[in-house]
Amino acid sequence: MLGIAFEGCACRAAFHTGVAAALSEGNLTVALASGASSGSLCAAAMAANKAAHLPTMWRALAGRKVISLRRLLWNRSPFDMSHIVRSAITENLGSLDLRSASTEALIVATRLRNLSRIVFSSRQEPDLIEPLMGSCFFPILYGRPVKVGGEWLLDGGAVDNLPVEILAERGATEIIAVVTSSEGTVNKTLLHKRFYPMVHGAKLHIIKPSRPLAVRSWDFDVDRMNYAIDEGYQQGRAFLR
Repeated sequence: MLGIAFEGCACRAAFHTGVAAALSEGNLTVALASGASSGSLCAAAMAANKAAHLPTMWRALAGRKVISLRRLLWNRSPFDMSHIVRSAITENLGSLDLRSASTEALIVATRLRNLSRIVFSSRQEPDLIEPLMGSCFFPILYGRPVKVGGEWLLDGGAVDNLPVEILAERGATEIIAVVTSSEGTVNKTLLHKRFYPMVHGAKLHIIKPSRPLAVRSWDFDVDRMNYAIDEGYQQGRAFLR
């Protein structure tokens, strides 16, 4: 059984979108897709069979302004990330009731009360929009707090930025890890140094850029984002070959 995990990396997930689109174009079938933070959006798109839409979704974000005084009250912050991400999800991914989808999405977030990992499954959630917003929620930048099932949520990357273990626990025997470091390393949590991904009980494949990406975490520059998308597409195609 094949699973795929997407690293959380804010705007750098532009690379992920190219990878996901290439894998979708190549008709690669995955049983499980996991992600934290921006990586969770890619996991949900894989489950929704909308991976091909991800580059368009990310390109629509390019050039956006992170600050919005017009939506200050709605956002509860001068930063517009709550609106930007929510509108991108609803406009590009459509219905997020994925309980009958062939691919299961596993969305990782952090419980605020004890800073532990919580995993939301598309098999159980009637709508993934709030779990996705919770997985991306970063204080101040996302002004509107997110509560799901009685739990206030924070960015899933704080506790599990590349959720490969949950894929193996659910039976994946081969796992693709999509990361944005050209060295293939990741920050597993906020408190750990970068390391090379590993998982027990499954064969792990790494898809990474061929060279360092210019786009940064909170970077909506059009050219840098487009380069990251194109590089992801090339590496996704190379993996299929």
